[in-house]
Formats: sequence, C-alpha cells, structure tokens
Amino acid sequence: MKGVAEWLHGYGGRRLRLDTIAGLSLAAFVIPESLAYASLADLPPVSGLYCYLVAGIAYALLGTSRQLAVGPTSSLAIAVAASIAVVSGGDPGRAVANASAIALLLGIICIGGRFIGLANIAYFLSDTVVTGFKTGAAFYIASTQLPKLFGIEGAPGNFFERLYHVVLSLPHAHVPSLVVGLSAIVLFVILDRALPGRPTTLIVVAAVMVAAHMLGLDRLGVHMVGELPSGLPEVGIPDIRITEVGALVPTAFACFLLAYGEAISVARTFAQKHGDEIDPDRELTALGAANVATGLASGFPVSGGMSQSAVNDMGGATSPMSLVVTSAAIALTLLFFAGLFRDLPEPVLGAIVLIAASHLVRFEELKNVREAARGEFYIALVAMVGVLSLGLLNGLLLAAAGALIVLIARASRPPVAILARDSSGRFVNRERLTEAETLSGIVVMRTGGAWVYFNCEHIRRQILDTVGQTTTPVHTVVIDCSMVRTIDLTASATLRGLARTLAARNTRLRLAELRDDVVDELRAHGVEADLGAIAPHRPIDEYL
Repeated sequence: MKGVAEWLHGYGGRRLRLDTIAGLSLAAFVIPESLAYASLADLPPVSGLYCYLVAGIAYALLGTSRQLAVGPTSSLAIAVAASIAVVSGGDPGRAVANASAIALLLGIICIGGRFIGLANIAYFLSDTVVTGFKTGAAFYIASTQLPKLFGIEGAPGNFFERLYHVVLSLPHAHVPSLVVGLSAIVLFVILDRALPGRPTTLIVVAAVMVAAHMLGLDRLGVHMVGELPSGLPEVGIPDIRITEVGALVPTAFACFLLAYGEAISVARTFAQKHGDEIDPDRELTALGAANVATGLASGFPVSGGMSQSAVNDMGGATSPMSLVVTSAAIALTLLFFAGLFRDLPEPVLGAIVLIAASHLVRFEELKNVREAARGEFYIALVAMVGVLSLGLLNGLLLAAAGALIVLIARASRPPVAILARDSSGRFVNRERLTEAETLSGIVVMRTGGAWVYFNCEHIRRQILDTVGQTTTPVHTVVIDCSMVRTIDLTASATLRGLARTLAARNTRLRLAELRDDVVDELRAHGVEADLGAIAPHRPIDEYL
C-alpha cells in the first residue's frame, strides 16, 4: 500500500478538514451527474452511484494523484451504451451484467497491462486526436440526450441519424418536458457563472425536484427517475455468459484507451499545477483496481474526469482521502436518501449531460491546431467526423489509425540536408546560410531519425540525386549520423549497396558522428566490408 503511505505521510487535522470539505463538495457535484451518466449508458440511474461508491476507495489505495476524482464519464457511458445495446438485446438485467463485465474486463486489462508496458499505449492518442475526439463526442453525446429534452422517443444510429430523427419528431415534442429541461439548462448556466466552484448541479436538481413534486409534473406526462433502490449493492462477479465475452472484450479494450488516456491526462494536469509527481504505471494499476471494484459492485467503467477532478481540486483536496469521504457520503445517500430522487425529471438528467458535453467542445483548440500544423488539423477533423458518423469507439480507432499512418508516412521520408560550414566552423543546413564555405569534391549531408526498412530507399535516392546534381566531380560523401538513433538490417544492406554504387563512380562513402550503439549494429551487419573501418563519434573534419 505504498500509495496510501505516501499521502498519509504528515497527515493531520488541517488536511483532514480540507479533504472532508472537498469530498462533500465532490459528492454534491457527482451524485446527480452519476445518475445522468448511468442514464446515458442506458442503465438504471443507481448504477452511477454504485460506481462512485467503490471506485474512489479503490483508487485511493493505489493512486498517486492527490486531486484525480475517479467515476463515470460521458465518453465511457456512451461507449458502454453502444456495446450493451447490441449484446443485451433489450434485457435490462443483461445490460447491467454486461456493463459490469466490461468494467471488470477493463480492470483486468489495466492491472495485467502494467506488466507488459500498456501504460505507453495511451500516448499513441495524440493531443490532436483527443481534441478532435472530444469535440465530436460532445455533439454525439448531445444527440443522444435531445430526445429526453424534447420528451420524445430516441432512435439508434450515428449523430446525423439521431439529429434527423429529432428534427422529424419536433411536431410531437412534449412541451412540459421541454420547459423543464430548458429551465434546468438556464439555471445551470446562471448559477455556474454566479457561484463558480460551488455544487450548483445539486442546487438545481434539488430545486427542480421540489418544483416537480409541488406541481405534479409526473401527472403532466414528464418522465421521472422513479424509485432508486435503497441500500448498498451486492458484491459479486457479474452474471456474464461465455457467448457474450467475445463481444465485450473489444469494447473493454476501447474503453481502456478512453479511460487511461483521459485519466493520465487529467492527473498530469493537476500534478503540474501543484508541482507533484505521478507514476503512470501505478496510475494504470489504480485505474484497474477502480474498475474491478465497480465491476464487482454492479457499476460500469470509470475513469478520472476533468470536471469532477476540478471540483475536487477547488474544494481543497490534499489527498485521495477526499474520495473516501465522497464514497461515505454516497453510501449514506444510498442507505437513507435514495427516495429523494424519485421526483427527479429525466429531462433534467439530459440537461446535466448536455452541460457536461458542452465543456468538451474544443473549437478554439481546433483553430489553434489549424494555424500551427495543418496536417494535424486534418487528423483532428478525422477524429471529429469519425465520431459523428461512426460512433465514439470506431471514430476514436479511426483517428488513432490515421495519426499512426501520418506518423509512418513522415518517418518514411526523413529530411536529408546538404551541410556547409558557417562562420563559426560548425556544419549546418546550407539552405540557412547566405554565404557558405565551398568544399571542392566533397558533399556533406545529414539525415534525421532512424534508418529502417521503410525509409532507407528514400534516403539512398536522396543521396544519389544530390551527388548527381553536383556540377563538379565528387570524390567523398560524408554522412553526419549524429541524429541517427538506429540502423536496422535492411537499412544496413541498403547502405552497403549505396557504398558500392558510389565506389563505381570513384566516390567513397564515409559516416561521421556515429553513436556507439549504432556502430555496434553496423559492425554486426557487416557494413565494414563495403565502407571500411568505422568508429564512433568520428568528426566530419576528419574526412575532409
């Protein structure tokens, strides 16, 4: 329990008071939010409370972030909904079991993945991909909640199909439901600006529940959450069928990308703010433990969310003890106050999700990406459009694949620069110099990155083209390899072939500034047979 020992070190009354305040503030924020996210996942609202009941305690035992709040998130909720809708066949009991099974599988992937380096996989989701994904996810999630807001039946499909269904159904909108939902949104916006950092969500929910009871909104046809089951959840392995596991595993892996990518990003954000350090491997294990706990307690996948972590931080949290306080508050709610939410209108849950989704919109970030790097901007657009047209899971995977393709494409065509000596005697890119020293019969070049099987032919052609375009005979080509990290077997064979081709033109090939490990690779690949003796860190001047 190293994590607990660390944050309990020097723990005293002042920190306990701060963590208690932060935990209660977080509970006030996440209780209505968790009900909304469970509804978003097409699960009983109480499932969201079960998640927060156990996830925080599990994370507190192993986590290294002092501010990260672990619970349901909108992106995970919609990912779960997309999966269990297919697997469960409309059976509510099977839906709960399958959602819990996904959380359990996700937890196992996280815990086992620590030992095989899965902590690094989340880094393949670049900031650009995440920006496009979250922007698309905001609109996709909004499209799933509009039917609740308008009091109409929802429809399956992607963002465009759902939006088209809503537009067609507008004449059948239920006016009382729309009034309740829009009123809640207006209250959320007003109170959020007037009382920043306060549990405004709970204030709005409490006010609407009182109004709903007094006005009899259920008699006007407004759908209510209804009775929440009182008491703590039964703990046990989900009643999962073997035939369903194969369909749930891909969703669990997709949820892993979403959950760990979001959690580690949020944890780092607050660690940088407070000058703390986090351990990515232990964060992965802690997230796994949190998901195993929720899977055993009839919950669904959880992660570290930005909004709830921000509330935890603003409340003054100094350690994960705040999460334990939040769990205790939710336990009391389940035991004694679950009946209070009977008069909570479903349009309000939709309004909560819509407000949360609005915080995911990243138009300004997309604009900044477009101005800084047009190519990465297109990747962000692929992520956004992919989510809108294919759904969250497929859109995320499409964007991640697109980013990897662009990365490989760039690596396959590394820059090959012609060097010249500047006034200080250093060798720099000749294009950056207005005047450069001319070396008669010698061409000095530099390549960056690794020489590997898919880019070595490009490098070879660039070198031969440069030599061929030289107006005077070239007797020596020197390659500055200071930026070359590795040369694989295929690239070594290409290098030997290049040396033979140049030798046939009475030109010798020399390698300068080689790293020690690259020299070992080249010797093992037998390049000295064609290039002659090589040595590490030999300067360019030695060949001139």
